[in-house]
Amino acid sequence: MKLIPFKRLVLCLLGISIIYIGIIRPTQSVIINRWVVPYFENVIPMDIDISIEGVSEDQFDLVTPFQSIKIELPFNGWYWLTLGLMLSVGNKQWIKWMTIYHLALFLILFLGAHLIMAGQDWFAILFNVHEHIYKVLFLIVSLIGLKRVFMNPKIDD
Repeated sequence: MKLIPFKRLVLCLLGISIIYIGIIRPTQSVIINRWVVPYFENVIPMDIDISIEGVSEDQFDLVTPFQSIKIELPFNGWYWLTLGLMLSVGNKQWIKWMTIYHLALFLILFLGAHLIMAGQDWFAILFNVHEHIYKVLFLIVSLIGLKRVFMNPKIDD
């Protein structure tokens, strides 16, 4: 069955939203509150002034004396929104790269948080820059892919 690209876009975003709100977000909340935050609270050295604040469903803030670093779980809402946009236009190559990137974030965020706790404050700057750039980058790529949906609504799969 072939769908008009705009209908496919709406259906993809609706499906992704239901999956994200019904399954992914509650699972992330359990992961953050039961595993991630307790783990980091236990490994933060007592002799340094670092704390965890702002815990929510898919993120927490690692607060240092110099700055606060938002640490978000990979595969958060931004991933799912971008995935929905990319799926609607069949952009499999970018979906693959985005997924690999988010898989790598598990290791990068884990190691980076440990480096910050070890006194490597420069890594906090990288985290903050990354936080602002990667979401915009993937959204821009997915929106550029949507151009063909709006420019030529008769595109087939």
